[in-house]
Amino acid sequence: MLKEISKDYITSTNPNASFNINTGSESNYYQLKLPYQITYEFCSGIGENDYMNAITFSEDASFYARDSFYGHDRAFHDHPLHFHDYYEIMIVLSGTVTQRIEDVDYKYPAGTCCLINRGIRHAENFDTEASILFVGLSTSMIGELFTVAEHSSFHSEKEFMKSDLYKFIISDLDNPDRKAYLDMIPAFKSLSGCKPLHEMATEMLNTMMFPHFGSSYKMRSLLSELLFFISSNANYHCTEVEMGMGNDQLLFSRIDHLMDEKNGRISRAELEIALNYSGDYLNRIVNKFTGMCLYDYGMTFCLKKAADELITTKESITSIAQNLQFSNRTHFYSLFEKQFHMTPKEYRTKMTK
Repeated sequence: MLKEISKDYITSTNPNASFNINTGSESNYYQLKLPYQITYEFCSGIGENDYMNAITFSEDASFYARDSFYGHDRAFHDHPLHFHDYYEIMIVLSGTVTQRIEDVDYKYPAGTCCLINRGIRHAENFDTEASILFVGLSTSMIGELFTVAEHSSFHSEKEFMKSDLYKFIISDLDNPDRKAYLDMIPAFKSLSGCKPLHEMATEMLNTMMFPHFGSSYKMRSLLSELLFFISSNANYHCTEVEMGMGNDQLLFSRIDHLMDEKNGRISRAELEIALNYSGDYLNRIVNKFTGMCLYDYGMTFCLKKAADELITTKESITSIAQNLQFSNRTHFYSLFEKQFHMTPKEYRTKMTK
């Protein structure tokens, strides 16, 4: 059953069974009463006739709410931020959203994720037509899933324990007031990562909507699959963010990850698509932190890779240059000498003695 709060806002008759919500003038505090909860939010757009829909599932009950976009936007700007006693993973399935973290706004395009710890005050808003999956995990649920990995008979399952995500949570469990989060952007080779995320989200929602014998075990399996997928270096670049790191610094870190993955051979247009910022703005960010333009900064990664290949392989210098997309041998030699103050041949001889 639904009830109408206003002409724009309707909600389930029963309150959300997943949370206790303690309101305050500066922030709201959410306490998760169950091991985990899943919330799916969809916004049809940012016009006057658009709506935001949210449905929350737990093992105990479900809760639905619909608000006009303007109502949701007004709440984002006027209401205090919230924090909680559980870990929350935000997964942007489509569109672009703004995550306000401790009064700083960060853009999250489709495919990106964010793991919020228990000390961060935050709120989310829609920039476009978009959909988001929120996964709330209690500390007891984290402990249950991690214990399975730690005691698994599968050696490969223990590889998860080497991930940045696992290390972040383990170090964070004893520090509930710590203000930190994980920023996760898709690896460039995994920009199509939205498809498996959509599949996992759909499977979770279907399992929660139509539970049957074994569904509780299935959900724990799906939660483990999600943690494994977003923790994999093959799928995501992960940055641990302590409060004090501004938006520009975080964006530079994202650029840095993608430059490193592509050995600097990533175009301005490709970065625009991956990060959802204009090339001019990305160029200004790189210049702010390095004094270089995007192209020159990318070339430092390319030459670093060339230097590494000279030391660690027996590939010819010509082959190394070609593999790094240098069509002109003279140009490669000129840039290499400028960077390392010796020719590639001299560098190889010196460093492999």
